[in-house]
Amino acid sequence: MRRAALVVAVPIVLAAVTPWLGSRYHVSFLFFLCMAVVLTATYDIGAGYMGYINLGHGAFFGLGAYVYGLTVTHGGPTAAALLLGAAAAALFAALVGIPLFHLRGAYFAISTFGILKIMEILAANLRGITGGTTGLSIAPTRSTFPTFYLMLVLAVAAVGLNAWIARSRLGLGLLGIREDEEVAEVSGIDTSRLKRVAFVLSALLPGLAGGVYMWQMTYVDPASAFGTSVSFAPIIMAALGGSGTVAGPVVGAVSLTLVEELLWSRLGYLQLAMYGAVLVFVGIFMPGGLMRSRAFGRAYAALGLPEHYGYRVGTRTVRSRRSHPSPTASNSCPVHAADSEPVGGEGRGAGS
Repeated sequence: MRRAALVVAVPIVLAAVTPWLGSRYHVSFLFFLCMAVVLTATYDIGAGYMGYINLGHGAFFGLGAYVYGLTVTHGGPTAAALLLGAAAAALFAALVGIPLFHLRGAYFAISTFGILKIMEILAANLRGITGGTTGLSIAPTRSTFPTFYLMLVLAVAAVGLNAWIARSRLGLGLLGIREDEEVAEVSGIDTSRLKRVAFVLSALLPGLAGGVYMWQMTYVDPASAFGTSVSFAPIIMAALGGSGTVAGPVVGAVSLTLVEELLWSRLGYLQLAMYGAVLVFVGIFMPGGLMRSRAFGRAYAALGLPEHYGYRVGTRTVRSRRSHPSPTASNSCPVHAADSEPVGGEGRGAGS
Protein backbone atom coordinates (compact mmCIF):
# COMPACT_ATOMS: atom_id res chain seq x y z
CA MET A 1 0.00 0.00 0.00
CA ARG A 2 2.87 2.37 0.81
CA ARG A 3 4.47 1.55 -2.53
CA ALA A 4 1.23 2.36 -4.36
CA ALA A 5 0.91 5.66 -2.48
CA LEU A 6 4.49 6.52 -3.42
CA VAL A 7 3.85 5.70 -7.09
CA VAL A 8 0.88 8.06 -7.10
CA ALA A 9 2.50 10.83 -5.06
CA VAL A 10 5.84 11.12 -6.88
CA PRO A 11 4.46 12.22 -10.30
CA ILE A 12 2.14 14.71 -8.61
CA VAL A 13 4.98 16.24 -6.58
CA LEU A 14 7.26 16.40 -9.63
CA ALA A 15 4.54 18.14 -11.62
CA ALA A 16 3.85 20.53 -8.74
CA VAL A 17 7.48 21.74 -8.56
CA THR A 18 7.84 22.14 -12.34
CA PRO A 19 6.78 25.84 -12.42
CA TRP A 20 9.57 26.60 -9.94
CA LEU A 21 12.31 24.45 -11.47
CA GLY A 22 11.39 23.99 -15.12
CA SER A 23 11.07 26.25 -18.14
CA ARG A 24 7.89 27.79 -19.57
CA TYR A 25 7.88 25.05 -22.18
CA HIS A 26 7.76 22.34 -19.50
CA VAL A 27 4.96 24.15 -17.69
CA SER A 28 2.96 24.49 -20.90
CA PHE A 29 3.54 20.86 -21.83
CA LEU A 30 2.39 19.61 -18.42
CA PHE A 31 -0.63 21.92 -18.55
CA PHE A 32 -1.86 20.30 -21.77
CA LEU A 33 -0.91 16.84 -20.51
CA CYS A 34 -3.06 17.36 -17.41
CA MET A 35 -5.87 18.61 -19.65
CA ALA A 36 -5.60 15.44 -21.73
CA VAL A 37 -5.80 13.33 -18.55
CA VAL A 38 -8.95 15.17 -17.45
CA LEU A 39 -10.69 14.68 -20.78
CA THR A 40 -9.61 11.05 -21.19
CA ALA A 41 -10.41 9.94 -17.65
CA THR A 42 -13.86 11.55 -17.70
CA TYR A 43 -14.61 10.21 -21.18
CA ASP A 44 -13.85 6.72 -19.89
CA ILE A 45 -16.56 6.96 -17.24
CA GLY A 46 -19.11 6.55 -20.00
CA ALA A 47 -17.16 4.44 -22.47
CA GLY A 48 -15.01 2.25 -20.25
CA TYR A 49 -17.44 1.48 -17.44
CA MET A 50 -20.85 2.00 -19.01
CA GLY A 51 -20.08 0.93 -22.58
CA TYR A 52 -21.47 4.06 -24.25
CA ILE A 53 -18.97 5.69 -26.60
CA ASN A 54 -19.42 9.46 -26.51
CA LEU A 55 -17.93 11.01 -29.65
CA GLY A 56 -19.10 14.43 -28.51
CA HIS A 57 -17.31 14.48 -25.16
CA GLY A 58 -15.43 17.62 -26.19
CA ALA A 59 -18.71 19.57 -26.19
CA PHE A 60 -18.54 19.79 -22.38
CA PHE A 61 -15.03 21.22 -22.59
CA GLY A 62 -15.96 23.76 -25.27
CA LEU A 63 -19.10 24.84 -23.43
CA GLY A 64 -17.11 25.44 -20.25
CA ALA A 65 -14.56 27.52 -22.17
CA TYR A 66 -17.19 29.74 -23.80
CA VAL A 67 -19.21 30.20 -20.59
CA TYR A 68 -16.06 31.20 -18.73
CA GLY A 69 -15.06 33.67 -21.46
CA LEU A 70 -18.52 35.26 -21.66
CA THR A 71 -18.81 35.56 -17.88
CA VAL A 72 -15.42 37.23 -17.51
CA THR A 73 -16.11 39.50 -20.49
CA HIS A 74 -19.24 40.79 -18.76
CA GLY A 75 -17.36 41.52 -15.53
CA GLY A 76 -17.93 38.28 -13.65
CA PRO A 77 -15.31 37.05 -11.13
CA THR A 78 -12.99 34.21 -12.11
CA ALA A 79 -14.26 31.72 -9.53
CA ALA A 80 -17.88 32.30 -10.51
CA ALA A 81 -16.99 31.96 -14.20
CA LEU A 82 -15.34 28.57 -13.58
CA LEU A 83 -18.27 27.29 -11.55
CA LEU A 84 -20.76 28.52 -14.15
CA GLY A 85 -18.81 26.69 -16.85
CA ALA A 86 -18.93 23.44 -14.89
CA ALA A 87 -22.63 23.92 -14.09
CA ALA A 88 -23.45 24.67 -17.72
CA ALA A 89 -21.66 21.50 -18.87
CA ALA A 90 -23.44 19.37 -16.25
CA LEU A 91 -26.85 20.87 -17.09
CA PHE A 92 -26.21 20.38 -20.79
CA ALA A 93 -25.30 16.73 -20.17
CA ALA A 94 -28.45 16.20 -18.11
CA LEU A 95 -30.66 17.70 -20.82
CA VAL A 96 -29.15 16.01 -23.89
CA GLY A 97 -28.90 12.73 -21.99
CA ILE A 98 -32.69 12.46 -21.88
CA PRO A 99 -33.11 11.78 -25.63
CA LEU A 100 -29.64 10.32 -26.17
CA PHE A 101 -30.08 7.40 -23.80
CA HIS A 102 -33.02 6.15 -25.82
CA LEU A 103 -30.28 5.13 -28.27
CA ARG A 104 -27.55 2.52 -27.95
CA GLY A 105 -24.38 1.41 -29.70
CA ALA A 106 -23.42 3.13 -32.93
CA TYR A 107 -26.61 5.19 -32.93
CA PHE A 108 -25.67 6.75 -29.59
CA ALA A 109 -22.10 7.43 -30.72
CA ILE A 110 -23.13 9.05 -34.01
CA SER A 111 -25.75 11.18 -32.25
CA THR A 112 -23.21 12.53 -29.74
CA PHE A 113 -20.88 13.43 -32.60
CA GLY A 114 -23.78 15.23 -34.27
CA ILE A 115 -24.34 17.28 -31.11
CA LEU A 116 -20.65 18.26 -31.09
CA LYS A 117 -20.88 19.49 -34.68
CA ILE A 118 -24.09 21.39 -33.91
CA MET A 119 -22.30 23.16 -31.05
CA GLU A 120 -19.44 24.05 -33.38
CA ILE A 121 -21.83 25.47 -35.99
CA LEU A 122 -23.71 27.47 -33.36
CA ALA A 123 -20.47 28.90 -31.99
CA ALA A 124 -19.43 29.93 -35.51
CA ASN A 125 -22.75 31.59 -36.37
CA LEU A 126 -23.76 33.31 -33.13
CA ARG A 127 -21.34 36.16 -33.80
CA GLY A 128 -22.99 38.56 -31.40
CA ILE A 129 -22.40 36.17 -28.49
CA THR A 130 -19.40 33.98 -29.31
CA GLY A 131 -17.52 36.18 -31.76
CA GLY A 132 -18.19 33.73 -34.58
CA THR A 133 -15.24 32.26 -36.45
CA THR A 134 -13.09 35.16 -35.20
CA GLY A 135 -13.32 33.71 -31.74
CA LEU A 136 -13.71 35.10 -28.23
CA SER A 137 -10.89 36.86 -26.38
CA ILE A 138 -10.43 37.97 -22.78
CA ALA A 139 -7.79 40.01 -20.98
CA PRO A 140 -4.49 38.12 -20.60
CA THR A 141 -3.62 36.59 -17.25
CA ARG A 142 -0.73 37.96 -15.21
CA SER A 143 0.63 34.56 -14.21
CA THR A 144 0.22 31.00 -15.45
CA PHE A 145 0.74 29.54 -11.97
CA PRO A 146 -2.96 29.52 -10.95
CA THR A 147 -4.11 27.92 -14.20
CA PHE A 148 -1.36 25.29 -14.10
CA TYR A 149 -2.11 24.22 -10.55
CA LEU A 150 -5.85 24.23 -11.18
CA MET A 151 -5.43 21.94 -14.18
CA LEU A 152 -3.14 19.68 -12.13
CA VAL A 153 -5.79 19.48 -9.39
CA LEU A 154 -8.46 18.69 -12.00
CA ALA A 155 -6.29 15.88 -13.44
CA VAL A 156 -5.82 14.36 -9.98
CA ALA A 157 -9.55 14.76 -9.30
CA ALA A 158 -10.47 13.07 -12.60
CA VAL A 159 -8.30 10.04 -11.86
CA GLY A 160 -9.58 9.99 -8.28
CA LEU A 161 -13.17 10.06 -9.53
CA ASN A 162 -12.41 7.15 -11.83
CA ALA A 163 -10.80 5.23 -8.97
CA TRP A 164 -13.83 5.80 -6.76
CA ILE A 165 -16.27 4.72 -9.47
CA ALA A 166 -14.20 1.61 -10.22
CA ARG A 167 -14.51 0.45 -6.60
CA SER A 168 -18.07 1.56 -5.85
CA ARG A 169 -21.59 0.23 -6.25
CA LEU A 170 -22.08 2.83 -8.98
CA GLY A 171 -19.16 1.36 -10.92
CA LEU A 172 -20.45 -2.16 -10.48
CA GLY A 173 -23.84 -1.07 -11.78
CA LEU A 174 -22.24 0.64 -14.78
CA LEU A 175 -20.27 -2.52 -15.56
CA GLY A 176 -23.54 -4.44 -15.44
CA ILE A 177 -24.97 -2.03 -18.03
CA ARG A 178 -21.89 -2.46 -20.18
CA GLU A 179 -22.01 -6.25 -20.14
CA ASP A 180 -25.74 -6.65 -20.70
CA GLU A 181 -28.17 -3.80 -20.11
CA GLU A 182 -31.30 -5.96 -20.32
CA VAL A 183 -29.99 -8.39 -17.71
CA ALA A 184 -28.99 -5.45 -15.50
CA GLU A 185 -32.55 -4.07 -15.68
CA VAL A 186 -34.05 -7.46 -14.85
CA SER A 187 -31.63 -7.75 -11.92
CA GLY A 188 -33.09 -4.59 -10.39
CA ILE A 189 -30.52 -2.02 -11.47
CA ASP A 190 -32.02 1.38 -12.27
CA THR A 191 -30.13 1.69 -15.55
CA SER A 192 -31.72 4.99 -16.60
CA ARG A 193 -30.69 6.74 -13.39
CA LEU A 194 -27.16 5.30 -13.41
CA LYS A 195 -26.61 6.37 -17.03
CA ARG A 196 -27.75 9.91 -16.30
CA VAL A 197 -25.57 10.14 -13.19
CA ALA A 198 -22.52 8.86 -15.06
CA PHE A 199 -23.13 11.25 -17.96
CA VAL A 200 -23.38 14.28 -15.68
CA LEU A 201 -20.31 13.23 -13.69
CA SER A 202 -18.36 12.88 -16.94
CA ALA A 203 -19.29 16.46 -17.89
CA LEU A 204 -18.41 18.36 -14.69
CA LEU A 205 -14.62 18.26 -14.79
CA PRO A 206 -14.35 18.86 -18.57
CA GLY A 207 -16.52 21.96 -18.07
CA LEU A 208 -14.10 23.18 -15.41
CA ALA A 209 -11.11 22.27 -17.59
CA GLY A 210 -12.58 24.31 -20.44
CA GLY A 211 -12.79 27.35 -18.17
CA VAL A 212 -9.20 26.90 -16.98
CA TYR A 213 -8.07 26.50 -20.60
CA MET A 214 -9.78 29.77 -21.53
CA TRP A 215 -8.21 31.47 -18.51
CA GLN A 216 -4.78 30.28 -19.61
CA MET A 217 -5.04 30.85 -23.36
CA THR A 218 -7.32 33.96 -23.18
CA TYR A 219 -8.81 32.97 -26.55
CA VAL A 220 -11.14 30.31 -27.91
CA ASP A 221 -12.78 29.73 -31.28
CA PRO A 222 -15.21 27.08 -32.58
CA ALA A 223 -12.41 24.82 -33.84
CA SER A 224 -10.41 24.81 -30.59
CA ALA A 225 -13.54 24.39 -28.46
CA PHE A 226 -15.62 21.93 -30.48
CA GLY A 227 -13.20 20.63 -33.11
CA THR A 228 -13.05 16.96 -34.01
CA SER A 229 -9.59 16.50 -32.48
CA VAL A 230 -10.86 17.74 -29.09
CA SER A 231 -13.23 14.78 -28.89
CA PHE A 232 -11.25 12.15 -30.80
CA ALA A 233 -8.02 12.52 -28.84
CA PRO A 234 -9.51 11.27 -25.52
CA ILE A 235 -11.11 8.31 -27.30
CA ILE A 236 -7.82 7.21 -28.83
CA MET A 237 -5.92 7.83 -25.59
CA ALA A 238 -8.38 5.72 -23.60
CA ALA A 239 -8.27 2.92 -26.19
CA LEU A 240 -4.46 2.96 -26.19
CA GLY A 241 -4.10 2.93 -22.41
CA GLY A 242 -6.91 0.51 -21.70
CA SER A 243 -10.54 1.59 -21.51
CA GLY A 244 -12.35 0.55 -18.36
CA THR A 245 -9.31 0.76 -16.08
CA VAL A 246 -8.23 3.51 -13.69
CA ALA A 247 -4.64 3.68 -14.93
CA GLY A 248 -5.46 3.20 -18.63
CA PRO A 249 -6.56 6.77 -19.43
CA VAL A 250 -3.47 8.15 -17.68
CA VAL A 251 -1.11 5.79 -19.51
CA GLY A 252 -2.79 6.52 -22.83
CA ALA A 253 -2.81 10.29 -22.29
CA VAL A 254 0.86 10.39 -21.31
CA SER A 255 1.98 8.08 -24.13
CA LEU A 256 0.03 9.80 -26.89
CA THR A 257 0.81 13.33 -25.69
CA LEU A 258 4.55 12.58 -25.70
CA VAL A 259 4.40 11.19 -29.24
CA GLU A 260 2.12 14.01 -30.32
CA GLU A 261 4.53 16.62 -28.98
CA LEU A 262 7.43 14.99 -30.79
CA LEU A 263 5.55 14.98 -34.09
CA TRP A 264 4.25 18.52 -33.55
CA SER A 265 7.77 19.90 -33.11
CA ARG A 266 9.26 18.01 -36.06
CA LEU A 267 6.54 16.73 -38.38
CA GLY A 268 3.41 18.64 -37.48
CA TYR A 269 1.48 17.50 -40.54
CA LEU A 270 1.66 13.88 -39.30
CA GLN A 271 -0.11 14.64 -36.03
CA LEU A 272 -3.61 13.77 -37.22
CA ALA A 273 -2.34 10.80 -39.22
CA MET A 274 -0.91 9.46 -35.98
CA TYR A 275 -4.39 9.27 -34.46
CA GLY A 276 -5.55 7.00 -37.25
CA ALA A 277 -2.42 4.84 -37.06
CA VAL A 278 -2.79 4.39 -33.28
CA LEU A 279 -6.47 3.53 -33.65
CA VAL A 280 -5.76 0.86 -36.26
CA PHE A 281 -2.84 -0.56 -34.25
CA VAL A 282 -4.86 -0.80 -31.04
CA GLY A 283 -7.87 -2.29 -32.80
CA ILE A 284 -5.85 -5.04 -34.48
CA PHE A 285 -3.01 -5.88 -32.10
CA MET A 286 -4.05 -4.58 -28.69
CA PRO A 287 -7.85 -4.31 -28.36
CA GLY A 288 -7.60 -4.30 -24.57
CA GLY A 289 -5.07 -1.46 -24.46
CA LEU A 290 -1.66 -1.29 -22.82
CA MET A 291 -2.98 -1.99 -19.31
CA ARG A 292 -4.27 -5.40 -20.40
CA SER A 293 -0.96 -6.47 -21.86
CA ARG A 294 1.19 -8.82 -19.80
CA ALA A 295 4.06 -6.37 -19.43
CA PHE A 296 1.92 -3.53 -18.09
CA GLY A 297 -0.13 -5.93 -15.95
CA ARG A 298 3.01 -7.22 -14.26
CA ALA A 299 4.33 -3.70 -13.77
CA TYR A 300 0.98 -2.65 -12.28
CA ALA A 301 1.08 -5.55 -9.82
CA ALA A 302 4.76 -4.96 -8.97
CA LEU A 303 4.01 -1.34 -8.09
CA GLY A 304 1.38 -2.52 -5.63
CA LEU A 305 -1.48 -0.63 -7.29
CA PRO A 306 -4.95 -1.95 -6.36
CA GLU A 307 -7.22 -4.03 -8.54
CA HIS A 308 -10.81 -2.95 -9.06
CA TYR A 309 -14.06 -3.88 -10.76
CA GLY A 310 -13.25 -4.33 -14.44
CA TYR A 311 -9.53 -4.93 -13.96
CA ARG A 312 -7.79 -7.96 -12.49
CA VAL A 313 -4.09 -8.64 -12.79
CA GLY A 314 -2.79 -12.09 -13.59
CA THR A 315 -6.07 -13.74 -14.65
CA ARG A 316 -6.73 -15.35 -17.97
CA THR A 317 -8.82 -13.39 -20.48
CA VAL A 318 -12.18 -14.50 -21.81
CA ARG A 319 -14.71 -13.21 -24.28
CA SER A 320 -17.65 -11.56 -22.55
CA ARG A 321 -21.09 -11.06 -24.04
CA ARG A 322 -20.26 -7.38 -24.30
CA SER A 323 -16.65 -6.35 -23.93
CA HIS A 324 -14.73 -3.16 -23.28
CA PRO A 325 -15.80 -0.59 -25.86
CA SER A 326 -13.39 0.46 -28.55
CA PRO A 327 -14.03 2.63 -31.60
CA THR A 328 -12.50 -0.12 -33.70
CA ALA A 329 -13.69 -3.34 -32.10
CA SER A 330 -16.64 -2.82 -29.82
CA ASN A 331 -17.54 -6.50 -29.47
CA SER A 332 -14.23 -8.30 -29.54
CA CYS A 333 -12.11 -6.82 -26.78
CA PRO A 334 -10.89 -9.26 -24.12
CA VAL A 335 -11.88 -8.77 -20.51
CA HIS A 336 -10.58 -10.56 -17.47
CA ALA A 337 -12.38 -13.58 -16.18
CA ALA A 338 -12.90 -11.97 -12.79
CA ASP A 339 -14.88 -9.17 -14.44
CA SER A 340 -17.64 -11.58 -15.39
CA GLU A 341 -17.29 -14.19 -12.64
CA PRO A 342 -15.92 -12.75 -9.38
CA VAL A 343 -14.48 -15.38 -7.10
CA GLY A 344 -16.76 -16.11 -4.17
CA GLY A 345 -19.50 -13.89 -5.54
CA GLU A 346 -17.73 -10.61 -4.71
CA GLY A 347 -15.10 -8.62 -6.59
CA ARG A 348 -11.86 -7.95 -4.74
CA GLY A 349 -11.10 -4.34 -4.04
CA ALA A 350 -14.75 -3.39 -4.07
CA GLY A 351 -14.43 -1.21 -1.06
CA SER A 352 -17.24 -3.09 0.66
